[in-house]
This record gives sequence, C-alpha cells and structure tokens, in this order.
Amino acid sequence: MIRLVRGLMMKKALVLVSDAVSIKNPYLIKTIKKLVNNQIRVTVLVMILDYHLAAKVTFKLTKAVVRENSEAKIINWFDLLHEQKGIAVSLQTLDTIHSGEPEKRTFELPEHEKIERYFDKHDLIMERIFRQDRLALLKSFADGTLQTQYYYDDQQRVREVVHFQDGQPTIYEVLNNTNQQLYQFIVKQPRLRNYRVASDSEFAARGAIVESDLFEGTPRNTVRIEISNSQFSVHDYVTWRPYRNVFEFYAGQLRQLIDNDQTTGIFIDLELVESMSPYLGTLKTFNY
Repeated sequence: MIRLVRGLMMKKALVLVSDAVSIKNPYLIKTIKKLVNNQIRVTVLVMILDYHLAAKVTFKLTKAVVRENSEAKIINWFDLLHEQKGIAVSLQTLDTIHSGEPEKRTFELPEHEKIERYFDKHDLIMERIFRQDRLALLKSFADGTLQTQYYYDDQQRVREVVHFQDGQPTIYEVLNNTNQQLYQFIVKQPRLRNYRVASDSEFAARGAIVESDLFEGTPRNTVRIEISNSQFSVHDYVTWRPYRNVFEFYAGQLRQLIDNDQTTGIFIDLELVESMSPYLGTLKTFNY
C-alpha cells in the first residue's frame, strides 16, 4: 500500500470510518500510522449516522491515534454541520408528549449520570438522561414501546432525532445547531455479500476458513468473508440534491471535504469498496 501511495505522489489522505465495525478493523490504525510515517497528512472522518455512537467512536479513535504518537486529525461529521442551512422543524417536549401531570421518578447512577422517568399511571411516556448535569438524550414512548430518541450536544441543542419501530431505528433526522433539519436517512434492508480470499490475504482474519486446497504445490486455505452493508435512502434538505443511495451521499461528502483535490487519497473499509467505488470517479481510492 505504501508503495502505491508514493508512486501516486499522494500528499494528503482522507480515511472514512462509517460504522462502529470499522474501528475494530486491525488495519485501520496500521494504515493511519503508515501514512503518517510516510509524511502524508492524514484526516480521519467519522461519518456514523448515530450521533452518540459517532461521538464515542471519535473519542476512541482520538485516544488510539494519540497512543500511537500519530499526528492524524480526527473529525466527527456532525461537527461540520453547524453552519449548514436546512428546513425548520418543531421538536417534541414533555408538554407535547403529555398534556397532563405525569408522575416523575429520578434515578442517580454512577459516572455522574441521572435518569428522569415520566409515567402516565403505570405507563412510561418519556425518559430523560443527563450526563454531567447536561441533558444528553430524551426518549418518548407509546404503550411502553420506544418511539423516538432526541440526541443533544453539550450546549443542550438537539442534533439528531431517531424514530423507532418494534425497537429498531427506522429514520435518522440530522439537525444543525438551530433546530433546522439537514438530512433524513431512512433505514432499508441491509445488503449481505460473501467474498472468498486466500488465507495469506491481509483480510483473511475477518473471515472463516471454508476449504483447503493446493496453490502451486503449497497447501492454502480459502477464507469466506461475510460483509453486511447498512442501507439507507437519503433526503438532502441542504442542497435538495437526489441521491441513489447512502454510498453516493458518502462519496459526495468526501468530495466536498477535499474539494476534489486529486492529490488526496481516499481510504475506505474493505466492506465499502464495492458499494462506494462507482461514485468516487477519478479520486485515488484505497481500502484498509
């Protein structure tokens, strides 16, 4: 990989992390370290659609990079959206969820966390989670079933609304810091793909051995890798541009961040290569 980087005169690298699985990829940190050691300026973009999960992954990656004495820059995609303009939306509060006088119960938990639960008779209708005395998450319920979650930033502003059905997220609505909706992602059925690689491939550790054979007289195992890509339809309220799928959206955000600079290499997880490659065009693309 480094030989390719040198040959292409790469000056900068943008590494995409689009889910929590990518951070477990052992080649992510190795790739970042190799690039930095070769005097390439590295930016890691954490583009995970769940607001709090994105913050956790950004924190973990930052710690990992510091531990490796690397100078890579870690960016949370949500932090790039403050100034973008979208469409105005109205957000639920306790008053809009329940017009009466619900019973409130407060629970103090370790790690400076507090939970407030609101009940209508015996039915849970809302839950508010505080961390360090700041509202971090609000959940609304109907008939005891989770309906909606509101994620808050450190300034108590709603940054994302997630809708649920049967306990599973179905819609993610991303907001700026003035309660304007920027993007909506609707969950679709995941796409499952199987690949076969040789056991001496650097990706073999991510799969399971399915058969053994001889290659040029040497025993070699074949490994099957199962890759599941999350699928979303995308509604863009910033530019109103149509997207065929979330992978085209990812590619558009990457192009915007590097301003189509042809000296910047794009590094994506192996699991995204097939889905994203058609939308990256002439950009120099590698996998980790």
